[in-house]
Amino acid sequence: MPVYDFNCSDHGIFSDWMSYDASRQGAPCPDCGGVCTVLPSIPQISTMSSALRRAESRADASSSEPKVMKRGHLPTCGCNMCKKAAPPTSRRWMLGTC
Repeated sequence: MPVYDFNCSDHGIFSDWMSYDASRQGAPCPDCGGVCTVLPSIPQISTMSSALRRAESRADASSSEPKVMKRGHLPTCGCNMCKKAAPPTSRRWMLGTC
């Protein structure tokens, strides 16, 4: 069943689930119980491209709880994990003799 918006003159706009035929007859206001008229609405049809829709859903999903990402170190990082030990200079005569 679809959701329809109704307007109560005293209490404002509210939404309710009901069939199309029942929505045309009106819905009782949850506060005062008076019969309220249905508001005109536009069907929710997506006109976005699928790539844009996927990007928007990723943005919505990560807005409240961002995903933790690990990045690799760059060659010129300079951190202790990336520093490579220099070859030993005491045995230079061994280079290339294998």
